[in-house]
Amino acid sequence: MGASMSNQPIRVAVVDDNEAKRYTIARVLRRAEFEVLEGVVGADAFRLAPAAELIVLDIKLPDMNGYQICRQLKSNPETAHIPILLISATFVGPDSQVEGLESGADAYLTDAAEAPVLVATVRALLRMRQAEELARRGETRVRVALEAGQLGEWNFDPGTNTLNCSTQCKAIYGRGADQPLSYDDLLAAVHADDRAEFATTFSRAVTESVGYDTEYRVVWPDGSTHWVLVRGQVTTVPGVGDRRLIGVALDITDRKRSEEALKDADRKKDEFLALLAHELRNPLAPIRTALHIVRQPGVDAVDVAKARDTMARQLAHMVRLIDDLLDVSRISKGRIELRKERVAVRDILDIAVETSRPLIEAGRHELQIDLPPEPLYIFADLTRIGQVVANLLNNAAKYTPEGGHIRLSVRRATDEADEVVVRVVDNGTGITPEMLPKVWGLFTQSDRTLGRSQGGLGIGLTLVRHLVELHGGAVDARSAGIGMGSEFIVRLPLPPPQEKSTGSSPIPAVPQTSSSVDPHRVLVVDDNVDGAESLATLLSLQNHTVRVAHDGPSALVIAEEFRPDVVLLDIGLPGLDGYEVAHRLRARKEFQHVFLVALTGWGQDSDRERSQAAGFDVHLVKPIDPATLLQVVSRHEG
Repeated sequence: MGASMSNQPIRVAVVDDNEAKRYTIARVLRRAEFEVLEGVVGADAFRLAPAAELIVLDIKLPDMNGYQICRQLKSNPETAHIPILLISATFVGPDSQVEGLESGADAYLTDAAEAPVLVATVRALLRMRQAEELARRGETRVRVALEAGQLGEWNFDPGTNTLNCSTQCKAIYGRGADQPLSYDDLLAAVHADDRAEFATTFSRAVTESVGYDTEYRVVWPDGSTHWVLVRGQVTTVPGVGDRRLIGVALDITDRKRSEEALKDADRKKDEFLALLAHELRNPLAPIRTALHIVRQPGVDAVDVAKARDTMARQLAHMVRLIDDLLDVSRISKGRIELRKERVAVRDILDIAVETSRPLIEAGRHELQIDLPPEPLYIFADLTRIGQVVANLLNNAAKYTPEGGHIRLSVRRATDEADEVVVRVVDNGTGITPEMLPKVWGLFTQSDRTLGRSQGGLGIGLTLVRHLVELHGGAVDARSAGIGMGSEFIVRLPLPPPQEKSTGSSPIPAVPQTSSSVDPHRVLVVDDNVDGAESLATLLSLQNHTVRVAHDGPSALVIAEEFRPDVVLLDIGLPGLDGYEVAHRLRARKEFQHVFLVALTGWGQDSDRERSQAAGFDVHLVKPIDPATLLQVVSRHEG
């Protein structure tokens, strides 16, 4: 072995003041294909060392002895890795050999050593150095990989209960490089709730020689809490036989936070959907009641008219709520868009009482309403604030024993605040002092079996708080305790006094038959039979001639025969969808000027663009307001 792994000759420095001896050693090494660098004094050893891969050094030199040279070379990080072979002119005893080895020499020979022994020793030292270099490179790669992965290295000796940690490992536990981290320190740093499981898992890994893979929280010296992932394996130290638990640690705090953020986002989505489901149920109650009224035999015409008005208002309310469901952006942003206008507080109360009346009457409660003599107006979303008051009334009805008393009052604030104060007071089960701060939280319900027997998702008061705060108002809950009833207070800001009320917006009425409306030939295409027939009836009442189809192919056949002026076309049809039907109609000369109206539950900008590209003139989103539909149809000039 006279060449390195790169096939270049290995350079060996020979430093000896005896010229004959130096010549002999150099000659032997050159025959073995080594490149020899020669020196005479100790200073030459330091000069040649940076270029040499091994040094053959005489012990006795004019300026200093070999032991001193060894110590200085080995203490210098740049030359410490170079193997040094000490040569003595005479046979030396064990003490001198020990001194030489302790000074840093890697081997010791006398001049009497045969040439083969010298060459073999040099080669052995070079192999040792090469092995150490490979090991060092491997350690470097491992260290770089650990650092790149932000992994901390650790090992534990069960025999001595000693824990050794890398700098990165200490940092993961909030310690500096110079700070100690023993096993006891580690155990104390583990979060109290995780400590018992940590100790059990760690002990089992040591005693049973099983893999160690766990996650736990640690508390840093500054009091902050962090998550750590630790993995390890028991191994036996070669040549020693001692067992060690060796592994790595990784700070996973950011990952845990991300997981919690994802869970929170998913929870908010579920909260929003639950909130919508809760809101959708509220208008169903008066609609069902109104339907029951109109079905009764001999019912008074005035009552029928009232019932119809109720259904119209509540249907408009439901349409608004369905619009919320379609607005995905509000789910991600956690907010509901408000449509504010100047509204009368009395109108808000009418909506709320109408919504809550079935539940109040079911509990046989007495409802007292106290209003101020002067009209009050606020700038608010009529539907949302009506929902706020309705939820408070529903809450009172659910948590008040049968035959209870509920009072709904409104007044202008008597203090300096320019606001309206709405109070809902009941003589129901009351709320404990511990629960009062929590009643506004999502899914929070106190242990009141009366409320649970009535159902409820525990989101009504959360909705109240959020909607009131979005209006710039505030909420408060009061109770003297269990059995003492409850009081819920809503404060909403009044608009500037100079603004005049416009009152609440009336429900648009369905246009009546008028001779001014030009009749059209209208084809209604919808796979929902009830929906198609109801539209046909509505249009027929306006003197339009109407035909109905329930799938795409039938629509094309009827269109060929009927030759409509207007086609109301559902998008989601069986056989052929509405886009394809529109495309085929537009492809024929006789239908190029037909008025195509898309009827669909999809109302995003992309949906409108697609219907326009398919040839539709108008895009209407279900549920369609009858007045709007009739206006669109009558707008067609034929």
